[in-house]
Amino acid sequence: MIRHPGRDRYDAVIIGSGIGALTAAAYLARSKARVLVLEANSRFGGASETMEFAQGFRAPLLSHVAYALDWRAVRELRLAEHGLAFAQPNMKMVALRPGGKHIVLPEKSFRRRTSFAAQAGQEGLGYVAFHEEAVRFARLLRPLWDGTLADPRPENRDETLTTLIRRLRLTPADAERLESLSRLSAAAFADRWLENDALTAALSFDVFPSGLSPQEPGSALVLIWRYAQESCGRQGAVSQILGGFTALAAALEAAARKAGAELRSSARVSSIIVEKRRAIGVTLADGEMIPAKAVLSSLDARKTLLDLVPVGSVGFGTAASMPEPERIGTVQIMLALTGPPPIAGLGAGDLGGRVVIAGRPETASEAKGAALNGRMPEEFAIEATVPTAADAALAPAGCHVLSALLPYMPIVVAEGWDACRAILRKRVLATLESFAPGLKDRLVADCMVVPGDGKHDMADFRSSFWHMLASYEARIRTPIAGLYLCGRTSEPVNAVCGRAGRIAAGLVFMGSSHQTGSP
Repeated sequence: MIRHPGRDRYDAVIIGSGIGALTAAAYLARSKARVLVLEANSRFGGASETMEFAQGFRAPLLSHVAYALDWRAVRELRLAEHGLAFAQPNMKMVALRPGGKHIVLPEKSFRRRTSFAAQAGQEGLGYVAFHEEAVRFARLLRPLWDGTLADPRPENRDETLTTLIRRLRLTPADAERLESLSRLSAAAFADRWLENDALTAALSFDVFPSGLSPQEPGSALVLIWRYAQESCGRQGAVSQILGGFTALAAALEAAARKAGAELRSSARVSSIIVEKRRAIGVTLADGEMIPAKAVLSSLDARKTLLDLVPVGSVGFGTAASMPEPERIGTVQIMLALTGPPPIAGLGAGDLGGRVVIAGRPETASEAKGAALNGRMPEEFAIEATVPTAADAALAPAGCHVLSALLPYMPIVVAEGWDACRAILRKRVLATLESFAPGLKDRLVADCMVVPGDGKHDMADFRSSFWHMLASYEARIRTPIAGLYLCGRTSEPVNAVCGRAGRIAAGLVFMGSSHQTGSP
């Protein structure tokens, strides 16, 4: 046990209250640790928010679907007993095409895929073959991404692959596939089975939370990571949470409080107290000092180590190796509609799926290239959902919400976001209207969230080769003893997950580099 009566007021202080932080708090508290969660804002949940953007209309902010939740934490913390439920456990994907000839991919089940293959001919057979290979290989790599593989501590890229191949016990053929995936793009991987550009673009679009574009080397590994995830008990499935991510945060908050965790809002941490290269507590903006045996931060490594840790406590090499601030992010537009979006050629039963607009595999890559140069893209890659199709409580009776995410957008645009906001809104609405004639006639209100709005951190964290293949311990531990990371950027990909929080809690208690289970 880690108690030290007389010195440490808390066993662990957690900075921020995102999904990873709340997960860590619940695990630590249920193991009888004294835990304090400090949130700078007035509400808990971090970036996981369901925002009311117009009177009576609500939509999940920044992340509108769940595909990477730590299912072990969902079960062990009994989140269903605290209100967590799913409006859509297994969503379809719809690739929109001009003329209404859309591709509706089935839910992630064998029966649905077999039926799709029979109806779609060669295109369907190609998709089934692609899906089976992606799922098969994802299962082989799952121990790396679910936190059960011990830390290999590699020295370089080649040793990373060699170590993982040995630890995962891959066959020579699968070892060769892993080496290929480290260099292959998601679009090229999908092209091995598919000939339809719209289908390739839609499937490879799933890599966007990593910050990589579908045509960048290594993005195929992100696609495999997506298929290694589990949602509502199904591998590779995508789900919609009833009530949005606010409901997930509320369930975790309830679990943490029930276990005995203390949560304080409007408590901004100004610094982490470090003594002899060990974190021993935090200082708040009002000057209050809170001692603790361990400190967990849901902020990213850069903000934690460079902004909160005292200068000189982090070695020069570590500071120099910190990634530069990201230059691309995500824009979200939320539409309040008097009826369902009139997407031509799409049945009412398909509105509950994810709708992807990316006619060419190159669309996302070109958009990212423009964003890196501070320009708006000529053509958008869009993922849209209609959350009210499954969760009517998000809008007034008979009304609907459309939420559209536009990744690969510039954090800083040359003309300034104030000047570009109206132009971008007009272009996005025109793009949506081209697939849904009459959409503007049903529009009663809209809200656009862009980088710089203060609606949480909208930068897309870029998942490098090292970050994807590193163990959880390597992403969670810091050069400061007793200081751990537990937020979204401690995951292989910047996604709502919670696994880093569970594993960080385990590391705090076990103090062993060979144990990554829950306490």
